[in-house]
Amino acid sequence: MRLLSFTLNHDSRFGIATDDGVIDLSHRMGFSDLNSALSDLDQVRAFEDVSPDHSWDSISFDIPVPNQRRVLCAGLNYHKKYPLGGEVKPPKQPVYFNKPPGSLVPHNGQLIRPIASVQLDYEVELAVIIGRSGRHISESVALDHVAGYTILNDGSVRDWQRHGVAAGKNFFQSGSCGPWIVTSDQIPEPSNLSVMTRVNGEQRQNAGVDEMIFSVQELISYMSQIMPLEPGDIIATGSPEGTGGSMEPQVWLTDGDVIEFEIPAIGILANTVVDETI
Repeated sequence: MRLLSFTLNHDSRFGIATDDGVIDLSHRMGFSDLNSALSDLDQVRAFEDVSPDHSWDSISFDIPVPNQRRVLCAGLNYHKKYPLGGEVKPPKQPVYFNKPPGSLVPHNGQLIRPIASVQLDYEVELAVIIGRSGRHISESVALDHVAGYTILNDGSVRDWQRHGVAAGKNFFQSGSCGPWIVTSDQIPEPSNLSVMTRVNGEQRQNAGVDEMIFSVQELISYMSQIMPLEPGDIIATGSPEGTGGSMEPQVWLTDGDVIEFEIPAIGILANTVVDETI
């Protein structure tokens, strides 16, 4: 099942994605948004066979969890060259940072290359959506707490990343997430997935999730030691080699670039780059 958040006539809604359109759940369930519905997917599944209410060309995508409650990110989770230069030793534990509201745009949204820098870069990542609350979760049951998976682009402004991870990772509308959440029953083992990026049709990133240093289960367990995980929390699992900053010479995103972030079992998250204007 594919779940999405969207807007229709300026109203925020959520529903089920089908090949023929969108089943609108906003008026059928007692939940205000998809974040709230993630804790009761059995109730959501009762509407899987309903005819679509809206055609694809009548709606606009929102990020899957539109209020972006928490985005918990794992950095340096693949063996690769560090985009700012030089080799990096594998971390002994996950490298954790946050992304705040406003940093992500949805599928078909515009990524903003900021006035402050020309070094806007991309990072495709598998994103885990928590569906069941938990604290001190063991790796053996970690996947039981997952509602589903989506795609996240951890947009990074590399020169500002030298100021600090938070500075480079959190520029306004520099990253993206979507297009929808594929529920965990469709993806029983996330390590079988692969992630890839194409910029203007040129493949830049392509790796298996099984190449991560810390698995999805390990990341869930680790994050749950820091804080209770709750439905709607997003865990971004890191990005492989192939970013623009790791190329020789380095190649940064520019106005008009079209980027496709793909996880074949989930879909394609597509964005265009625009220069920031005042």
